[in-house]
Amino acid sequence: MLELSQARLHLRKGVQENLWPGFTLAVFSHGKFVAYSGGNVPTPTTSVPWYSAGKPVTALGVLHLTEQRPDLWPLPMEKTFPELHGTYLGNLTLLDILTHRTGLRLSTLDVLAPEQEILHILAQAQPADFSLQPRQAAYDPRGGWWLLGRWIERHTGHTWSDYLHRHVLSPCGAGDMFFTTDTMKADVPMLEKRNSTWISTSQAHGPGGGLSGTASSLARFYRTLLSQGTNPETGTTVFSPAFIKNFSHRWREGEKDMTFGQITDFGLGVMLDSHGYGTATPPYGFGTTSSRNTFGHGGACSSIAFADPAKDLAVALCLTGQVPENKHQPRMRTLLDLLRSDLA
Repeated sequence: MLELSQARLHLRKGVQENLWPGFTLAVFSHGKFVAYSGGNVPTPTTSVPWYSAGKPVTALGVLHLTEQRPDLWPLPMEKTFPELHGTYLGNLTLLDILTHRTGLRLSTLDVLAPEQEILHILAQAQPADFSLQPRQAAYDPRGGWWLLGRWIERHTGHTWSDYLHRHVLSPCGAGDMFFTTDTMKADVPMLEKRNSTWISTSQAHGPGGGLSGTASSLARFYRTLLSQGTNPETGTTVFSPAFIKNFSHRWREGEKDMTFGQITDFGLGVMLDSHGYGTATPPYGFGTTSSRNTFGHGGACSSIAFADPAKDLAVALCLTGQVPENKHQPRMRTLLDLLRSDLA
């Protein structure tokens, strides 16, 4: 049994001191598993929103399809979307989008708007609209990821959510996770702190931010990636070791991210440990003692999930109350450092 005494104490203290309304945590470490929850998350089987911590799921779906259809990988977006022919975005590739090197930052895009309306917006988008240069590194939380979902649909004939569930979530042991819809929502909604009061905030949707489920399932997903693509519970090979290596390779390295304001390395739709650039506080990092080959992704001011292969560690942690970045990053970093100290 993993006690995680320091991390658990700090999580409970945070609820008592109104730093977060609730939490859910799941950890796999050296063959042992534990899950805890508290505050407004009654049990570890309670589902919560993960926001952008779900982006690697979408990325793996795209990569799964290109493994079956390698001819799709180098094609510009306009080959899939005639609506984007001759536009800036139409000339970008999957690699540009997955590594957040599009030079676009469509953070306010309404992903529930009609498809043709969104494609019209994307067709008009230029880097100068966001004070960026073409293909400049800048994290884009919505625009490119909405497009990846429709890219999956146009090449498979299935909805992007069904495809991701069938080929990524379910075989990785996270079959009870889902993407939020009007009728299917997390058991516990995300809250936002206003002064000292927690109020309801909007639920995210789409392939870039709509993932919901339990911390246990998301940690199980990362344990499969940690196990070189083989689900330890079923023995089923979901992805090859070469596939996982390609996914977590440093495709974007040493570039300052204009959204985060710091150098942040990326694999294919996944954030990589970025401590080696003179700062111990990279945004949405994995703790100050994380290994260089750690990979994962954070969710907006609330969550983190990752695998640290060097330490045989898979973690999913969600705080069910959003606070500004300058408060969230330190609180999550403290929690992850306590967690790693517990496991040392």
